[in-house]
Amino acid sequence: MRNGGGREALQLAIAALAARMMAEDGLECGPARHKAATAILGAQARGNGALPDNVQIETALREHLRQHDGPAHRQLLQKLRLLAMEWMQVLAPFAPHLVGSVLNGSATEHSHVHLHLFTDSAKDVEMALLDLGLDIRVGPADAGSAHAQEVIGFLAPDTGAGRTVRDAAAPSTPMLLTVLDATALRRGPPAHARRHDPGLHAVERAGRANLQMVRELVEASTDPAAPEPMHA
Repeated sequence: MRNGGGREALQLAIAALAARMMAEDGLECGPARHKAATAILGAQARGNGALPDNVQIETALREHLRQHDGPAHRQLLQKLRLLAMEWMQVLAPFAPHLVGSVLNGSATEHSHVHLHLFTDSAKDVEMALLDLGLDIRVGPADAGSAHAQEVIGFLAPDTGAGRTVRDAAAPSTPMLLTVLDATALRRGPPAHARRHDPGLHAVERAGRANLQMVRELVEASTDPAAPEPMHA
C-alpha cells in the first residue's frame, strides 16, 4: 500500500509539472510528460513505471488552468468553442463532431480546434476547403485508427465581427480535421476517466460532441444562473 501510494503521488507530481509545461511552454502531452519525468526522476524516468497517463495529465492541466488563468481560460474556451461551431456549420455535410482539448476544457492558447468528420470521401472534404480558398495540409491518419482516412490541417480565419471564412486577413486559429469513414459514426467514442473531475459539464465528458451538444455547452457557459464549477 505504501509503495502504491508513493507511486500515485509521484505520478501526480509529474502530471502537475507536465501540465505547467503544456500551459506555459506549449508542449504536447507526450514531450511534456517525459520532460517532467526527467526533471523529477532524472535518468530513471523511463524505467521507473511512474509516468502518468494522458487522463492524469489532462486533469492536472485543467486544474492548473482553473487556478492560474481563471476567467481568462473560460473566455478562451468560449472563443474556441464558438469558432468550432462556426466551422461545424460550414462542414455540416460531413457530420462534424468536436473532440479533444477544446471540448474537454483542457485547451490552452497553444491549442488547435480538432474536429472529426464522417464521410466516405476525404477528397470531398478537401475540395470543400479548397473552394473556400484555404491553404490546407493533408497527411496520413494515425495508424492506430482503423476507420480514419486522413488528417487535414489549416489555419481557420476567425469569422466573427462580420468576417467570412474567405477573409485571409482575419486572425486565425489552427484547425485539425480527422476524416473518418461514415460508418465510424455508429461507434461510440473511446471511454475516458473524466467522470472523476467534478468541474466538467456532461458534454465535456462525452468524448465527442455534435453541433447541438456544443451549442448546449456554450449556452451553459454563458448562463448567468449556471453554478460555478466545483473543484476537487
